[in-house]
Amino acid sequence: MKKYLIGTLAVVLAIGAAAFTAPTAKATTYVQFVGNPSIMADVQDQVNWEQAVGIPSCDLIVRKACRIQIDDSKLITNPINPMEPKTLDPTKVTSINVSHGIDNVYYVPTNLSGTPGSYTIGNKN
Repeated sequence: MKKYLIGTLAVVLAIGAAAFTAPTAKATTYVQFVGNPSIMADVQDQVNWEQAVGIPSCDLIVRKACRIQIDDSKLITNPINPMEPKTLDPTKVTSINVSHGIDNVYYVPTNLSGTPGSYTIGNKN
């Protein structure tokens, strides 16, 4: 009887410990815009947002598309050129909403739709 009680207690403790374990932090990365910022369709195209090494530098005003910090699980191998950096996954980031920047010439992303999780859009430093 004592064996069963200790065994049951061990199972209950293991389940309880697993239930209260903190979730693992997702790795975040930056993607930088590599298209033409004066063309709305380019800013909205996930392929034009490539994984960056480090933090891409932006200008000091909200002038044009620059960078997005996002969970790296939202990236896929570049469909146009697999040797290029990864791009945003269009099955997860289903659309990129844009508006004109401060100079009314270039476009900037305003938010992402789909299942992007947490992200930060940086159109200026």
